[in-house]
Amino acid sequence: MSKIGVGLLGVAGKTPFAYIGQRGLGLFGDHPWFDVRAIIADDPADVGRTLGEAVADRWLLDEPLPAQWADVRLVGIDGPALREAGVSLVLSGLPGPHARELDPQLAALGFGVISESGGLRLEDDVPLVVPEINPGHLALVKSQAATRGHDRGFLVASPLCTAVIVGLAAKPLQDAYGVRSLVTTTMQALSGAGKSGVAALQVIDNLIPYISDEEQKLDSELAKIFGTLQGDRVVPWSAPMASTCTRVPVRDGHTAVLSAGLGATASASEIAEVLGSFTGNAAEYKLPSAPGRLIAVRDEPDRPQPFLDRDAGDGRTVSVGRIRTHEALESGVSLVAVGHNHDRGTVGNALLLTELVAAAGLVGPA
Repeated sequence: MSKIGVGLLGVAGKTPFAYIGQRGLGLFGDHPWFDVRAIIADDPADVGRTLGEAVADRWLLDEPLPAQWADVRLVGIDGPALREAGVSLVLSGLPGPHARELDPQLAALGFGVISESGGLRLEDDVPLVVPEINPGHLALVKSQAATRGHDRGFLVASPLCTAVIVGLAAKPLQDAYGVRSLVTTTMQALSGAGKSGVAALQVIDNLIPYISDEEQKLDSELAKIFGTLQGDRVVPWSAPMASTCTRVPVRDGHTAVLSAGLGATASASEIAEVLGSFTGNAAEYKLPSAPGRLIAVRDEPDRPQPFLDRDAGDGRTVSVGRIRTHEALESGVSLVAVGHNHDRGTVGNALLLTELVAAAGLVGPA
């Protein structure tokens, strides 16, 4: 089939979050369904410059800018120019305030927008989707034509990286037993704060037991992801949640300790079987970037670990272990989950979400 033209927004940004957009270049560079047709400048001063010129002092990845992208000239948010380039979808990795302005602007111009920013995630008419958990929420796109006056364009949001990892670990339990309550403690990697987000002297030989707004975002986003679609809105999941989010001196890979009260009693071995056999709710779409195994159950007493397990399944598998039942919660179970905060949580989920949008027929070649 003809490839769908994609525009990338946020690659040349001047914030630490450009790290996310720059990682996206590699994932979309040789994709069987998509072709990058434009790199969009979020700063008008960068329009017309090559990407190499724009990021000369702000390339944030360890590896150098690939030569194939260095001479690509940045374009502005210009509907006719983007359509002429063959763009149908835009993957936006902007920080919240910029995303609230520019992402809806692109949707109003007729483009499908997959937003990685927190700026739009809790809008009533914007689906917040982890493909393997709640692909059906994409139906909200239909209501956007009325609420926002869009013609062909639409907005779909990709969640907080922590919500993706915790959600994937909790979803099999919810499906099999029902989760009545959820207590989560995270130990989050430094790269989740952006390339330069945490000062070295703050975190070396230390743990920071606070990430601004993270706990509220985790709980509210999980409530929407696990919520029930009713008409043109999602009724939030009502299970009580308590989250504590911490920053630890790990480069990549978020760890989460989940303690859940279930709706039915199960043994640790039964829960391990449920987790390991979970294929996710998007399996029918056969997304090309989906991992061969969505959840890897580790039975070693000291696994999973971010250093050893964050790259499982090309970074898109969530590893779980330390599965224990207890009486602290009714039908209580605890487990440890590890997932790559970017390759699964941010860029990886956005990639799978872009594939889901295409497979569901919401967009095609321009």
